[in-house]
Amino acid sequence: MPRIYIPFILIALALLSCGGSRLSSGDVRLYNTLPDKKLAENALSYFIDFKYHKAIDTYAIILARTNAEPSFRAWARYETGFCYYYLKKFSRAREEFERVIRDFPEPVFTSQRVLAEMLIGKIDEGRTDGI
Repeated sequence: MPRIYIPFILIALALLSCGGSRLSSGDVRLYNTLPDKKLAENALSYFIDFKYHKAIDTYAIILARTNAEPSFRAWARYETGFCYYYLKKFSRAREEFERVIRDFPEPVFTSQRVLAEMLIGKIDEGRTDGI
């Protein structure tokens, strides 16, 4: 096993052992071997199927990777917030959106920041009945 995968395998196993993940242990092992793009595609599939917790868990694998491409990390962070928004966990969604704004200040991440700011505004105004 390459050394680079050890940190996220440990994180994923920790999530599984405490019941925090909705992914099977086989999925976690497989997902730890996939490239960022494929993981993001899998997470989006979960989101489209209204499986927000599985999408969050899949995005968490990308976020745990220290070598993940910044573009995938930014979208994974934003999409994690979006999943929490749909789960009506607005304080957690707001935290994730704030992290997008704080952690990705570069101009290339303007889209993610603008969307995060828009949703923070909706949460702050109590307009959380839809997008």
